[in-house]
Amino acid sequence: MKKIIVLIMIGFMMNACSSDDDKNNSFNYDDYIVKKSIVSAINFMPEEIYPGADASKSTVLKLKLITEEEFPCINYGINTTQFSKGNELIVRFDKIAEPGGCFTAIGPAISYIDLPENTEKITFINGDKIDHYSIDINDQKIAIATIEKHFTSSLYNKTFRIPTNSFAYLCGTNKNNTQIYTDFYALIKQNADFTEFEFEGEGRIPYPKTTTGNWVNHPSRFFKYKNVQEFKNLATTLNNYSANIEKNSGVSISIYGWNNIKFYSWIEN
Repeated sequence: MKKIIVLIMIGFMMNACSSDDDKNNSFNYDDYIVKKSIVSAINFMPEEIYPGADASKSTVLKLKLITEEEFPCINYGINTTQFSKGNELIVRFDKIAEPGGCFTAIGPAISYIDLPENTEKITFINGDKIDHYSIDINDQKIAIATIEKHFTSSLYNKTFRIPTNSFAYLCGTNKNNTQIYTDFYALIKQNADFTEFEFEGEGRIPYPKTTTGNWVNHPSRFFKYKNVQEFKNLATTLNNYSANIEKNSGVSISIYGWNNIKFYSWIEN
């Protein structure tokens, strides 16, 4: 009988401690609720950003916030309050930030906030509305799933990370010189240090899929390299090739490297 009483008391004490722990670890979203929502709808997406032109600096993972509403200047921003509670990122929308000087074109308000690599849940607060998403971040991909939403939308359920030692080949031409795309592609393929690859499965590709603004915008090709010097030598290959293209041919060739290094032909109309 004494053993039974002791076990019951131990169980009671464990439940009491567990309740206290849950209370201490719980987060009261009500403390961050305000009466008025700042916007009706927000889109968001993860994006890897280079902090500057210094190629030695690695990318920083950010969360891009975009209003569906458009404003009279394209440089409107979004003021937020955000912090992490364990593996949860909590973001409250405070107000739309008007720019000091207006870039005169209509567009959404946009802001970037840090997205910690260990984040497993994202909570958005807009007035008295609260949205929740689960997020899985690894070296290859970022996956986002809706738990509950009222005013936000994830633009991409899955986003690929930028692969180390990779680059994208972009080319745009006129209709009468489309062979330039395949010709320079063949030059890249000749280098044994370069291995072509594809982003397999579902997800937003972090490189541009095509050029823009040309008569023919060809699909981008993606490569990985082993020797960084071979990648740098690609700039010389591009310069030599571009020098033999007729001026005003409407051709644009670009190489986008994973470490924010870009090479351009700068052959334009």
